[in-house]
Amino acid sequence: MRKQENTTIEELYDRIWKTKSARLNAYQRLSKTYYLSSYSTSFLSVYVIILSLLQPFKIISCEDIIQTVNFATICVSVTLLVFVLMESSMQYNLKAENFHDCAKAVSKLFKKHEFVKENTSLNDDEKYKKHRKIQKKYDKIIDLYENHRPIDFKFFQSNNKLKEYKEDYTLIFNQKIKLGNFNRWYIKFKFNHLIFIHYYLVIFIVPIALIYLLLIK
Repeated sequence: MRKQENTTIEELYDRIWKTKSARLNAYQRLSKTYYLSSYSTSFLSVYVIILSLLQPFKIISCEDIIQTVNFATICVSVTLLVFVLMESSMQYNLKAENFHDCAKAVSKLFKKHEFVKENTSLNDDEKYKKHRKIQKKYDKIIDLYENHRPIDFKFFQSNNKLKEYKEDYTLIFNQKIKLGNFNRWYIKFKFNHLIFIHYYLVIFIVPIALIYLLLIK
């Protein structure tokens, strides 16, 4: 029975640690998403304004270019409208704050769990009772908040070299390849950049495409 109790305590410690880390990752991801979404909307608005001013200020006069600019203005305007409608409904900032609140609450339990675990003045039965209370509080906190996305937990795993993100060797053409290293690199790249690729396209690729379109005309 004692062994089973110790296993339960260790499992709870592991769950709290993982949840705390994953929720913090979710907070960071959504905070970055919120700022990139705001920047993307602002940049799209600027692009529409600039395109709209090219003809009145006689910066362009060629009829073919004017038609191209008008077409580009309509396309960017529609993109802006759809983008605003989609992004405004996501409430990234609110979700980020919720994940941050959840992470703070779980972090308090994590510290309390560590304190109880390392407290030599308590016997095993007393520790077990206190850990049971911590588990009940943990379950209540989890029920109050939305669950994080898998990428948040995978990013935590990759940072801590857990499971498939360990540095395991695989033989490919008689060469030892560390697939764990590649997996960790891909997850980190996806978490930091790949999931935001549509924002990068709006901010950087759209103006490049517009300039190219005008130049070829």
